[in-house]
Amino acid sequence: MPESINPADPPLLPASEEQVMAALWACGRPATRRQIAACLPEHCHWADATLLNFLARLEHRGFVRRDRQGNKNVYTPLVRRRDYCARATAVHLDTLYGGDVQQLVRTLADAGRLSFAGMESLARWLDARAAESPEYDYD
Repeated sequence: MPESINPADPPLLPASEEQVMAALWACGRPATRRQIAACLPEHCHWADATLLNFLARLEHRGFVRRDRQGNKNVYTPLVRRRDYCARATAVHLDTLYGGDVQQLVRTLADAGRLSFAGMESLARWLDARAAESPEYDYD
Protein backbone atom coordinates (compact mmCIF):
# COMPACT_ATOMS: atom_id res chain seq x y z
CA MET A 1 0.00 0.00 0.00
CA PRO A 2 1.53 3.40 -0.98
CA GLU A 3 2.41 5.82 1.75
CA SER A 4 0.06 8.77 1.89
CA ILE A 5 1.92 11.96 0.96
CA ASN A 6 0.90 15.56 0.80
CA PRO A 7 1.67 16.54 -2.83
CA ALA A 8 2.48 20.08 -1.70
CA ASP A 9 5.03 18.81 0.83
CA PRO A 10 6.49 15.58 -0.61
CA PRO A 11 9.31 13.82 1.26
CA LEU A 12 12.78 13.93 -0.26
CA LEU A 13 13.95 11.00 -2.33
CA PRO A 14 17.31 9.26 -2.59
CA ALA A 15 19.37 10.68 -5.47
CA SER A 16 18.75 7.71 -7.80
CA GLU A 17 14.97 7.89 -7.39
CA GLU A 18 15.12 11.66 -7.79
CA GLN A 19 16.87 11.13 -11.15
CA VAL A 20 14.10 8.74 -12.23
CA MET A 21 11.42 11.28 -11.26
CA ALA A 22 13.29 14.03 -13.13
CA ALA A 23 13.36 11.79 -16.22
CA LEU A 24 9.64 11.02 -15.90
CA TRP A 25 8.81 14.71 -15.52
CA ALA A 26 11.00 15.43 -18.58
CA CYS A 27 8.87 13.03 -20.63
CA GLY A 28 6.01 15.52 -20.23
CA ARG A 29 3.35 12.80 -20.14
CA PRO A 30 2.84 9.32 -18.71
CA ALA A 31 5.72 7.18 -19.96
CA THR A 32 6.96 3.64 -20.28
CA ARG A 33 10.18 2.40 -18.71
CA ARG A 34 11.98 2.76 -22.04
CA GLN A 35 10.78 6.36 -22.49
CA ILE A 36 11.90 7.20 -18.96
CA ALA A 37 15.28 5.53 -19.57
CA ALA A 38 15.75 7.65 -22.70
CA CYS A 39 15.37 10.83 -20.59
CA LEU A 40 17.91 9.81 -17.95
CA PRO A 41 21.27 11.61 -17.91
CA GLU A 42 24.28 9.72 -19.30
CA HIS A 43 25.57 8.71 -15.85
CA CYS A 44 22.22 7.09 -14.93
CA HIS A 45 21.85 4.43 -17.60
CA TRP A 46 21.01 1.52 -15.34
CA ALA A 47 20.01 -2.02 -16.20
CA ASP A 48 16.30 -2.47 -16.92
CA ALA A 49 15.82 -4.38 -13.65
CA THR A 50 17.41 -1.55 -11.67
CA LEU A 51 15.17 1.09 -13.26
CA LEU A 52 12.11 -1.09 -12.66
CA ASN A 53 13.16 -1.43 -9.01
CA PHE A 54 13.39 2.38 -8.67
CA LEU A 55 9.97 2.77 -10.32
CA ALA A 56 8.47 0.19 -7.92
CA ARG A 57 9.89 2.12 -4.96
CA LEU A 58 8.46 5.36 -6.32
CA GLU A 59 5.08 3.68 -6.77
CA HIS A 60 5.19 2.38 -3.20
CA ARG A 61 6.04 5.87 -1.92
CA GLY A 62 3.13 7.39 -3.82
CA PHE A 63 5.20 9.37 -6.31
CA VAL A 64 4.02 7.47 -9.41
CA ARG A 65 1.07 5.41 -10.53
CA ARG A 66 1.59 2.37 -12.74
CA ASP A 67 -1.10 1.53 -15.30
CA ARG A 68 -1.12 -1.36 -17.72
CA GLN A 69 -1.55 -0.43 -21.41
CA GLY A 70 -1.45 -3.52 -23.57
CA ASN A 71 1.69 -5.39 -22.61
CA LYS A 72 3.46 -2.34 -21.17
CA ASN A 73 3.42 -0.50 -17.87
CA VAL A 74 2.91 3.25 -18.14
CA TYR A 75 4.04 5.46 -15.25
CA THR A 76 2.30 8.70 -14.32
CA PRO A 77 3.83 11.17 -11.86
CA LEU A 78 1.57 11.88 -8.88
CA VAL A 79 3.80 14.64 -7.48
CA ARG A 80 4.36 17.78 -9.51
CA ARG A 81 7.95 18.71 -10.30
CA ARG A 82 7.39 22.23 -8.96
CA ASP A 83 6.14 20.93 -5.60
CA TYR A 84 9.02 18.49 -5.22
CA CYS A 85 11.65 21.05 -6.26
CA ALA A 86 10.24 23.64 -3.86
CA ARG A 87 10.42 21.13 -0.99
CA ALA A 88 13.92 19.88 -1.87
CA THR A 89 15.25 23.41 -2.30
CA ALA A 90 13.75 24.57 1.00
CA VAL A 91 15.28 21.61 2.86
CA HIS A 92 18.72 22.16 1.31
CA LEU A 93 18.52 25.91 1.86
CA ASP A 94 17.76 25.39 5.55
CA THR A 95 20.27 22.58 6.03
CA LEU A 96 23.22 23.96 4.08
CA TYR A 97 22.73 27.73 4.29
CA GLY A 98 20.68 28.26 7.44
CA GLY A 99 17.85 29.62 5.29
CA ASP A 100 20.03 32.41 3.84
CA VAL A 101 19.17 32.72 0.14
CA GLN A 102 21.86 35.34 -0.39
CA GLN A 103 24.49 32.88 0.86
CA LEU A 104 23.19 30.27 -1.57
CA VAL A 105 23.41 32.70 -4.51
CA ARG A 106 26.87 33.85 -3.37
CA THR A 107 28.06 30.24 -3.29
CA LEU A 108 26.71 29.58 -6.79
CA ALA A 109 28.36 32.74 -8.13
CA ASP A 110 31.68 32.04 -6.40
CA ALA A 111 31.69 28.48 -7.75
CA GLY A 112 31.10 29.74 -11.29
CA ARG A 113 27.61 28.19 -11.46
CA LEU A 114 25.92 31.60 -11.83
CA SER A 115 27.19 33.84 -14.62
CA PHE A 116 27.04 37.62 -14.65
CA ALA A 117 24.24 37.37 -17.22
CA GLY A 118 22.45 34.98 -14.90
CA MET A 119 22.87 37.42 -12.01
CA GLU A 120 21.46 40.25 -14.13
CA SER A 121 18.50 38.13 -15.12
CA LEU A 122 17.92 37.15 -11.49
CA ALA A 123 18.11 40.80 -10.38
CA ARG A 124 15.53 41.83 -13.03
CA TRP A 125 13.24 38.98 -11.98
CA LEU A 126 13.58 39.90 -8.29
CA ASP A 127 12.81 43.57 -9.07
CA ALA A 128 9.69 42.59 -11.03
CA ARG A 129 8.59 40.15 -8.33
CA ALA A 130 9.07 42.79 -5.62
CA ALA A 131 7.05 45.31 -7.65
CA GLU A 132 4.16 42.81 -7.82
CA SER A 133 4.15 42.36 -4.05
CA PRO A 134 1.42 44.09 -2.05
CA GLU A 135 4.17 44.98 0.45
CA TYR A 136 6.00 47.05 -2.19
CA ASP A 137 6.15 50.72 -1.20
CA TYR A 138 5.36 52.88 -4.22
CA ASP A 139 5.82 56.21 -2.40
